Amino acid sequence: MTIRARAVVGRAFASELVVLAPPYRTASALGADTDLSALPLGGVVVAGGEPLIAGLAELTLASYRCPWAVPCIALSGPQSPLEPLLMLVTELRERLVVVRRWTDPASPQWFAHVVEAVRQRPLPEPRALAEWIGHRVHHSELEPPLRAQFEEALQGAMAAGPSPTTYRRVFAHYGRYSPRDWRAIARLCRHVAGGGTVREHAAARLTERTVSRYARQYLRVAHQMVAKRLGWEWVLEAALRTGAYV
Repeated sequence: MTIRARAVVGRAFASELVVLAPPYRTASALGADTDLSALPLGGVVVAGGEPLIAGLAELTLASYRCPWAVPCIALSGPQSPLEPLLMLVTELRERLVVVRRWTDPASPQWFAHVVEAVRQRPLPEPRALAEWIGHRVHHSELEPPLRAQFEEALQGAMAAGPSPTTYRRVFAHYGRYSPRDWRAIARLCRHVAGGGTVREHAAARLTERTVSRYARQYLRVAHQMVAKRLGWEWVLEAALRTGAYV
């Protein structure tokens, strides 16, 4: 699918929001009539940083309409600290990418700068992954059991509380994925977010063979496609679509 937006490469953006989609060599302005549900998985939505509160508000709205996109704000000069404002927009707190300079948005350097900033974003924590899924499927009660599985998958901490059988029953009430499936999806998110590098606990590490198997099973894409898309949000979205949760 493609976004119905005006291509703006080669001239200044005419919109407050722009989107970079794979393979991240061009960008499009997002207008009021843009169908964000058509945003490709792995897309990055960028807002200008003047004023900060306006850019964050636009990114928050975009996040509701296409939660699988990576939110990014580009700062063109000295700005007020972001942290107090992020306390007001919890949807972006764990996900926001900050680009500290705004170069010519028509230049290849600008695209490269945004891509690099996304790749340097901190790895997702179990809580952030669980909350994202809970919001996406509109079942916040799923967040605690998901977080327990993700902590086991990413930090090596055995899930506390209910027994494995109870967890299986809980997850079966909402869809087809078992606790083992959710742990695999969390590891795949961390692998993609880290660019395949080892930055965290050994429990989260995946071999290339396992990545290939998980990509086919949960994302319905070839192994080569995994490295061509930015962010961990698209991994969760693809997994939810494959599992018929959304």
